[in-house]
Amino acid sequence: MESLSKALTKKATFKGFSVWLVGGTPLITHAWSEKAKREMLAKQVKATKPGREQRDPQQDFVNSLYEMGDGSYGFPATGVKNCILSAAHKDKGIARSSVMAALWINADMVRTRPALAGAICDMPLVRIYGGDPEMREDMVKVGAGLNKKASLAYRAQFTVWGMRITGRFNADVLTAEQLAFLIDEAGMASGLGEWRNERKGMFGAFHLASADEEDAWERFAAGTGDLPVPASYRQAAE
Repeated sequence: MESLSKALTKKATFKGFSVWLVGGTPLITHAWSEKAKREMLAKQVKATKPGREQRDPQQDFVNSLYEMGDGSYGFPATGVKNCILSAAHKDKGIARSSVMAALWINADMVRTRPALAGAICDMPLVRIYGGDPEMREDMVKVGAGLNKKASLAYRAQFTVWGMRITGRFNADVLTAEQLAFLIDEAGMASGLGEWRNERKGMFGAFHLASADEEDAWERFAAGTGDLPVPASYRQAAE
């Protein structure tokens, strides 16, 4: 009985971590707009379909942003975790299911406006640091199968960006070195946001910050330093 008691009180070894993800290519965000969610709900409840509203590219751009409620913008923490998980595989000795259970990412719970009045929709967001978001225009195909039609999409782009990611990991399952490897590999192989490498694009790539980069981004986040603009970005960022 005594040995069983000791076994039951044994706890997992959780360790905290704090890292900076530094963008290598621009980040494109595409949040679900309140209008799109209302239209989806109306279709599901078979409500009368309203007439088509006039397109407003500026509003499309604003709707694509994940607002934090304090004037800053964020990105879904679930998207960051899924990106890291995409680099895990049992053949690498780091099974995806093990990483999923062993990794926790901290986030701010931000309440977004739902389609249905009275419902709630809390979204875990990680803050994006960088320059102001800009409106970008892209040619896209909308629809399904042979009914796809060419259209223009207006979404937000963060040209120079970084994210401070904090959380915990189960050191009995995942080592700090393995976590660093997964983050770096995921930043290139998958990426974040729209048109990332995983989706046949080149956007949203990132890497784990070096000591110098981490110091520069910490100073920028604290308001004591300039935006750390990489040499390859300077023309686009000006």
